[in-house]
Amino acid sequence: MSKFCLIASLLFITLIGQAQTDKNDIVLNLGVSSGYGYPSSLSRTNSGIPAINLSGDYSLNRFLSVGFYSAYTYTYYKFQYPIMPAAEYKDVWKGWDVGVKSSFHFSPFILENEDWDLYVAAFFGYANHSLIFDRKHDNGHVSYHVGEINAGSLLGFRYYLSRNIGLYAEAGVSRRLFGGGGLSFNINSNN
Repeated sequence: MSKFCLIASLLFITLIGQAQTDKNDIVLNLGVSSGYGYPSSLSRTNSGIPAINLSGDYSLNRFLSVGFYSAYTYTYYKFQYPIMPAAEYKDVWKGWDVGVKSSFHFSPFILENEDWDLYVAAFFGYANHSLIFDRKHDNGHVSYHVGEINAGSLLGFRYYLSRNIGLYAEAGVSRRLFGGGGLSFNINSNN
């Protein structure tokens, strides 16, 4: 019964309101990605999480917004050898990215459908990542820590299921290409 209520609620939410971004709207994005240009330095991973992203935008008007972004990632490679447990090891790649971004929303120029939000953004921030090889074994690898300025651009779109809830996808370039997506929440919309 609870699954039916959840599905019915989501369908009802999709039927209300238009989704055009207006002045003073605050949109939060929560999702996963391949990182902001810092993919895992481990050549093989057998566990972990993709980069978890949280970003926010404050609309200055229909076309411009400013905001923040953040991402966290953790992956590891674990070698298990049941016959010789002393030979087992675990290497860990983890890190975070934080920064600011500015977006130009160009969908009002090309689309009449207000459920879509197409944008291009530039971001600037700081990335802190580390690769730690298992300390139990001297395998000839040297652990390292990277803390660098991170800058890039991305192209993204949102599709609003309702005035307040939508889906987003982004692809961009910083040190490498990256992509991701998730849920968007417009928490300050004028209904």
